Amino acid sequence: MPFGDDFSYTKTALEFARTGHFYYNGWATAMLGWQVSWGSIFIKVFGFSFTVVRLSMLPIAMASVYLFHQILCRFGVNRENAVLGTLTMGLSPLFLPMAASFMSDVPGLLVILLCIYMCQRAVAARTDWSALVWLCSAMLVNVAGGTVRQIAWLGALIMVPSTAWLLRERSGMKVAGILLWVGSLIGVLACLHWFNRQPYSEPEHIIAGPIHGRMLVHLAAQLLKTFLCLLLVIFPISIAWLLTVRRLDRGACLRFAGAMSGLAMLAIVLYRRGVLDHWVMPWLVALLEAQALSGAKIWMTLGVSLLVIAPAFILLEHLTFQRRKNQGSFSSRSSSWHDLAWIVGPFSASYVLLLMPRATFTFIQDRYLLGLFPIAIIVLLRLYQERITAKIQVASVAALTIFSVYTVGSTHDLFAECRALVHTVQMVESTGVARKSIHAGMASDGWIQVENGGHINDSRIKIPAGAYTPDPPKLSKLPGECINGFTAFTTKIYPKYFVFFPGLKDPAELPPPGCYAPTDFPPVHYATWLPPFHGTVSVQKLNKRAQ
Repeated sequence: MPFGDDFSYTKTALEFARTGHFYYNGWATAMLGWQVSWGSIFIKVFGFSFTVVRLSMLPIAMASVYLFHQILCRFGVNRENAVLGTLTMGLSPLFLPMAASFMSDVPGLLVILLCIYMCQRAVAARTDWSALVWLCSAMLVNVAGGTVRQIAWLGALIMVPSTAWLLRERSGMKVAGILLWVGSLIGVLACLHWFNRQPYSEPEHIIAGPIHGRMLVHLAAQLLKTFLCLLLVIFPISIAWLLTVRRLDRGACLRFAGAMSGLAMLAIVLYRRGVLDHWVMPWLVALLEAQALSGAKIWMTLGVSLLVIAPAFILLEHLTFQRRKNQGSFSSRSSSWHDLAWIVGPFSASYVLLLMPRATFTFIQDRYLLGLFPIAIIVLLRLYQERITAKIQVASVAALTIFSVYTVGSTHDLFAECRALVHTVQMVESTGVARKSIHAGMASDGWIQVENGGHINDSRIKIPAGAYTPDPPKLSKLPGECINGFTAFTTKIYPKYFVFFPGLKDPAELPPPGCYAPTDFPPVHYATWLPPFHGTVSVQKLNKRAQ
């Protein structure tokens, strides 16, 4: 079965392998670009399966990890700490599950990392001509590579021009920077024009509608959750800053204690109002939802919130009040802070600005942080080397080990759950029940829909006209309370049976309990590597009232 949104991406790659043409199916807002042709090569060589298209991501993930290590070294991080930073990214719950899927997040990250690396080489170039060649290469690669995921185009539109401005003293660089930006803009607009005219494409507008006061409150809550999520995934790096609290003087310790006390009270208020609900989702939800820990969920969430934000306050204390005690040692090929700020600073600010409209109208998924995650690691490691010590801290290695075990275990458990889900669906089908009568989650149902209906029934589809059916006939056959959030998208599925599994926790995907009745199908059990070390997939049906 597919994973998340990659049912749509996989279908596009499969059609490209069959026909040599792009066919969207009404779900992808990412353009997909070269990822489709890349996946189609593996399909042609090895034949089609979801495993094959997922394995096609392995070289891309490996290249991203290697390239990030080189970037860290060029930004002045010593090789030992660069390994720590690289593994923090590569074994993080943001990166590894995406690398095991056919989603566009890791290919998009690779494009961003390539742009950073090429800009570094331009800054370090000894001749004006070499610098210009590296910048032109960065622009061309980013415009072409950004077709996989549009936000990666910030490399060509922002990072390359800001690097050109950094090199403005070099001969002809100002003019080159302007020309590169104009060329990038023309290329991006041409690609967007093509994408917006494709049948069943999903153009996404930056501003989706009018903004009112309540939406601004929602925006603030989303940004807070996003910030906490970022602090959580960089914790193997930031924990080293937490241990420096013993170096602070009495006044600094009092300020830190006061700040944490105030934050604790604020966190309790925010949690009770629902502002902090599910900020650790999706990858900690299984742990927090465990029955043995259900009573301590609020305290665990609050504890994790305070734990991840404490290093930020200590870092702020060191930058504001403490003298630099360690000058660090950097090679001649390392970038200065001035170089680092111009290469990634404007890019990071623009990246956050582009996340804000989504945070205003919907929500920010944790995987959207992949573009900012490496930059946070770079800054934290370099600051620690300069202000504290160049040595790797045992606590960082221990935290990284814990994170890695959890990430690998949870990724394994995800696929174990998928295997059990497939087995359950096949068990129901073996009794003569049609697949279109089984609801088995977004990814599985989405694949069945695009295989049988050609496209997802999404209101955002404008081409061809009339592709969207506002009120599918099947909706009139189901009570309103039994219609889940994905039912209207899958016009080829008329659910009579519902497959329930631990990963299906989103209330938008589930009708309320009053719609269900037991069935004679036995539950399917499977083993997991993480607590509670087992999972169960069960089958229920619409009760007589719902039918």
